[in-house]
Amino acid sequence: MRAIDAFDAEVIVVDNNSSDASCTMVKTQFPSVILIENKDNNGFSKANNQAVAIAKGEYLLFLNPDTVMPEDFFKKTIPYLDEHPDVGALGPRLIDGKGLFAPDAKKSFPSLSVALFKTTGLNKIFPRSTYINKYYAVHIKEDQTAAVEVLSGCCMLLRHSLLATIGKAFDEDYFMYCEDVDLSFRVQNAGFKNIYFPEASLIHYKGESTRKASLSYIRVFNEALSTFVRKHYTKANAALFILLINIGIAFRALWSFLKVFFKFFKTPMFDALALLAILILMNNFWVEGVRNLKPIDSTTLYATFPVYILLWILSVYLNGGYDQPYRALRVIRGMIIGTIIILAYFGVLSAEYRYSRAVILFSGALGALALVILHELLNWLGIAKIVRYNRVPKRAVIVASEEHFKTTAQILDRVHYAPDIVGRIGMLQNEAAVLTSVHDMKPMLHALNINEIVFCVNGLSYETILAQMQHCGPAFDYKIHLPGSNSFVGSNSSNSSGDLYTADKRYNMATFISQRNKRVFDIVAAISFLILSPILFFYTKHKLQFFANIFFVLLGRQTWVGYTANEASLPKVKPGILPTYNLQEDYIPTSSLAHLADLSYAEHYVVGIDFAIVLKNLKFIGRKSK
Repeated sequence: MRAIDAFDAEVIVVDNNSSDASCTMVKTQFPSVILIENKDNNGFSKANNQAVAIAKGEYLLFLNPDTVMPEDFFKKTIPYLDEHPDVGALGPRLIDGKGLFAPDAKKSFPSLSVALFKTTGLNKIFPRSTYINKYYAVHIKEDQTAAVEVLSGCCMLLRHSLLATIGKAFDEDYFMYCEDVDLSFRVQNAGFKNIYFPEASLIHYKGESTRKASLSYIRVFNEALSTFVRKHYTKANAALFILLINIGIAFRALWSFLKVFFKFFKTPMFDALALLAILILMNNFWVEGVRNLKPIDSTTLYATFPVYILLWILSVYLNGGYDQPYRALRVIRGMIIGTIIILAYFGVLSAEYRYSRAVILFSGALGALALVILHELLNWLGIAKIVRYNRVPKRAVIVASEEHFKTTAQILDRVHYAPDIVGRIGMLQNEAAVLTSVHDMKPMLHALNINEIVFCVNGLSYETILAQMQHCGPAFDYKIHLPGSNSFVGSNSSNSSGDLYTADKRYNMATFISQRNKRVFDIVAAISFLILSPILFFYTKHKLQFFANIFFVLLGRQTWVGYTANEASLPKVKPGILPTYNLQEDYIPTSSLAHLADLSYAEHYVVGIDFAIVLKNLKFIGRKSK
């Protein structure tokens, strides 16, 4: 809002059915904002057109919510448009959360070669080639004001009067992606220029690099690109274009799948190879060396070794051995449990496959040690980085006034994994009791091994923040503390969307690890109940419902422990057979007490809570889900 202080401007926010308290926040903190609350996600194009329909300004700025605008933005851009009536649309220089230039600030229309190089990913291999990487208009320098073919839709300033010529601002046939390409195309066809204007800069936390590796992005982007081609190319050219692009998309999708697969499975793959080597080694050592028996038939080894390795890897995974933050103890625990399971499996095999329990025991023990060492080696080589459970916190400084420094430091003190605060950076020259001033901090940051800079917006301009991010460079992480908020926004990677520190309530139940562990517990408990059903049948009430519950849980339709009521503000959980509190025959807690139990359950969830609740309420597991 600071950027429009000197202008007669209106701000229109369109909410596409967000699931958080965004609308409440806008109404409370920005009462002058015009808010449109959609009941469905209408897509980028339709939502922007809703705002355009009621907008009154001479210029329209389309702005994504994951951006930070400096105070001088309109002071630079509006005069330029006033002085250049031949310019229809203008886009600023974009930087990411590390202060690095974001190339999607300027792009080219998707000719056959441009689109093919982009969809196949060849433009990444040759990023400086003006031909292969024409998609990002690399023939125009980062700091060069120039006409370009396409501007980024994350921040585009458009003449309102131009809509009388080109029609709607955004074509609603595009739900996501390429709508900015289409608008830029129509602006240029109407005889106006699209100007890349680097004199104005903007932080865009979630650039294209955050999305382009996913298969869903490739599919949706291809559909949008095909829509653009059908609209603006001849029928014959469009057909050839789409055919070749689909071929490129297929190769890109395959490559993206392999990248994602290797990213998630590279450590288990290395582990599997290590366990295979250990099994072969122990087999040769124990069977042929110690016991002096004839070698085991290769068919037997082929039938058993893959199963043993799979059970070990699965056990390590379910015990959190691949989770971050990393703990070697989880790997060892997973190997021990996996060895016990393998020994049980070994006992039911036919005689020709039961060659030696000692091989399994020794391989499990040696494998546990080997995997811990292997994970450290992979981390040291940079192949598979691990975040240690007891990692040394980052060192950070806070750029703020003395008053706001204390407030910000107190909030950070309540945040898990927040950095250690080294001290305060002053906002003015020659301030007392500071490390240095914000304009002179770069050499001090290197000298004191600072990792992160926290900017306090109170009393500090966004213009200064952007300037210092670019001056200090990508060696540091940057966070911005918003006025009156418990949250800190920023991005620690040019390849990730915004990161978040917050002292607001966080729920363990919201994490993938907790959701996975809960599901595993449900399945194990259901199978155990099924095995013990001859005994539990006489112990539980509602006996037929008891069996129904087992199958509903196995099918994933219910969970053994769930919220008492529909808790829309808490992480989603399947309907629960048991509530989050202990049941009693003659007592039903009030709704407020039940909500308190649900809240505590979601906030502090570990799988042991489910185990304790089920154990204490075993006779009620035949209860019908609420």
